[in-house]
Amino acid sequence: MPLLTLASAFATAGESEWKALTDQVMPQLQSGAFKQAEQTARESLVEAEKTFGTVHPNTALSLSNLALVLRIQKRFEESEKQYQRTLAIREKALGAAHPTTALTMLNLADVLQAQKKYAEAEKLQRVVLPLFEKLHGDDPKTATALNNLGANLHAQSRHKEAEPYFRRALAMKEKTLGPTNQSLVHTLNNLAEVCEALGRKDEAAKYRARAVEIAKQSPTRA
Repeated sequence: MPLLTLASAFATAGESEWKALTDQVMPQLQSGAFKQAEQTARESLVEAEKTFGTVHPNTALSLSNLALVLRIQKRFEESEKQYQRTLAIREKALGAAHPTTALTMLNLADVLQAQKKYAEAEKLQRVVLPLFEKLHGDDPKTATALNNLGANLHAQSRHKEAEPYFRRALAMKEKTLGPTNQSLVHTLNNLAEVCEALGRKDEAAKYRARAVEIAKQSPTRA
């Protein structure tokens, strides 16, 4: 077999092995087998780096999967490192305005916020929000970006700044998901917390009561 053909055969075998491993991660994660999912994600990453190199989009996917597994286990510092690597690859390969790159920024901001790195998270969230608005328009994804920025500002006790983001997120979810979707519950409770922090307790109680009613009415989640 010529050398080129042999190399191609090895690459194909490596790609097949990588895909087989990668396809197992999400089902394992969804079944609650976190340790198994982590092991598979790490094996997928090793295979990706060996087959495609360290800066390939497929390697970025393996890194992103590992970051998610670590994030779900609340191992935020480890998750952050994997998302940082993912973002660097995707910015170079796809560009900063690509939907996949923007989603990576959103996820990285989440793990930064979980570690109370509020300024770093906010910087990313303020880049992500206009990207999501342009890419998705009025959409649950954009509502998530709005809600996340609001939650960050609220955590920094910047309640007046946070309120408009929660209100926009709520209006967008009502428009795109309907007035009784379970996804509204989280945003209503966030808005209630902000109103309470600003001394508007009656308004806060109204939002909390609505959240309770929605939770009772609909099993639908978004």
